[in-house]
Amino acid sequence: MTRSKIFLFSCLFFIFGIFLGSYFSIQVWILFLLAGLFISLIFLSRRNRKIKILFLLLVFLLLGFIRIESVKLNEIDILKIAELDNESVSINGKISEMPEMKNGKQKMIVEGCVLSRQSPLWRDSDGARVNGKIIVYTEKYPEYNLGDIIYLQGKIKIPEDFEGFEYRNYLLAKNIYYILYYPKIELQERNEEGFYNKITDYRKYANNLIKKIFPQPQAGIVSAMTLAIKSDISEEILEAFNKTGVRHIIAISGMHLTIVAVTLMSVLLVIGLNRNYAFYFSLLGIIFFVALVGFPPSAVRASVMSGLILFAVKVGRLSNAGNAVIFAGILMLLYNPNLLRYDTGFQLSFTAVFGIIYIFPKLDNLFEKYSNALNIKTIFLITISAQVAVLPIIINNFGSFSLLSIFTNVLILPFVPIVMLGGLLLIIIGSVNLFIAQILSWFIYIILFYQIEIINFFANLPFGLVSFEKFGFLFIGVYYFILILALNFEKTKKYTSKPAKI
Repeated sequence: MTRSKIFLFSCLFFIFGIFLGSYFSIQVWILFLLAGLFISLIFLSRRNRKIKILFLLLVFLLLGFIRIESVKLNEIDILKIAELDNESVSINGKISEMPEMKNGKQKMIVEGCVLSRQSPLWRDSDGARVNGKIIVYTEKYPEYNLGDIIYLQGKIKIPEDFEGFEYRNYLLAKNIYYILYYPKIELQERNEEGFYNKITDYRKYANNLIKKIFPQPQAGIVSAMTLAIKSDISEEILEAFNKTGVRHIIAISGMHLTIVAVTLMSVLLVIGLNRNYAFYFSLLGIIFFVALVGFPPSAVRASVMSGLILFAVKVGRLSNAGNAVIFAGILMLLYNPNLLRYDTGFQLSFTAVFGIIYIFPKLDNLFEKYSNALNIKTIFLITISAQVAVLPIIINNFGSFSLLSIFTNVLILPFVPIVMLGGLLLIIIGSVNLFIAQILSWFIYIILFYQIEIINFFANLPFGLVSFEKFGFLFIGVYYFILILALNFEKTKKYTSKPAKI
């Protein structure tokens, strides 16, 4: 076994250890004892290399167990959290992420919360600090900004699971322990300076600019894709997106950022730009987009993955990018191991990127005889590769699956990068001259009109959506086992010799 494969399997065993540890608890001292035993056996097994590798993999498995155990709440923390459930509190805190507008209400994440002296539960020392972060739902207006210091009065609650979804654990993975619904809010200190404040102001400006360039519902979709602002999308449109399995096109994920980044690089290569320059311009495009949406954790993770894929495309070694993506995943799981089980976005992003790395080359070879004018075939096959990879996770997490989602995605996804890149370009042009941006917007408008009509057509078909109970991880394991067998069924030629394909 090569060093590269040893590294890959070590990472996979570490991830598997985190996965198992999220379901089963083992005392940490036992895990350290076993890890020490296996490390000793590695040195004692001097001649048998396979045995040494086996013990090494088991050590990484135990390290995964240890990492997930280290973030589990102890009994004291659990009691402290439960103590505030359904209590009326007065809290001071800071808005830690850009507020979202959704369904006519404002959603904020507040951290660094401290019970005020006016709160009945206030006491001296550490007891005044509230564990974790708090989700706050409030009216659409007045608007609050990232970094604002606010005073809250209301009844605090521990999140509850619903419809088979482990909502509480999902929030725990984000270090969110409580929810406050429509509390009394007083602004203590407005964050009027700094980098994030400028981003917030520009997002608002860009969103208003999009509304001037496009009519509704096109404007709302462009704002969702380019600015992560979904407040202007109607419930009717969202329902159609859900029925056809394309809700993900207005979410920030590793799949979309990767497709957009590769598309941008492909376009730059087609117009004759040097491969190195195309790479750096595409990388700047990713950074600009992530900054525009306010550097949320999901976008930062997605940008890391798409950046790795871009680099692999730059050097013409897409098929060897798997180890780099795995390593990036390990770093993220070291920081927050709960992402693996409870963060669907993390799961979808990584599986989509792996689909692009391992499925796309096979499809590219299968359809090699067909023309790739303007890299349209490449974009199309990348989209299909990502969809095949994420399919079981979508089925398992959302409890429903659109039988027509494959057709819908195939028909609209190849145009998503054009809409995103075109929307960003129109924002820049509109900042200079609104009239020119309105003239140039007709092409993007036609694409959006086409996408909306396709989605509405499939959404209105009576047999499209199938609902069922979650299959669980056994179904996911069987699916990926069959997929891996299919990918390795036939030895194919290496794809690193055709860097211009993507």
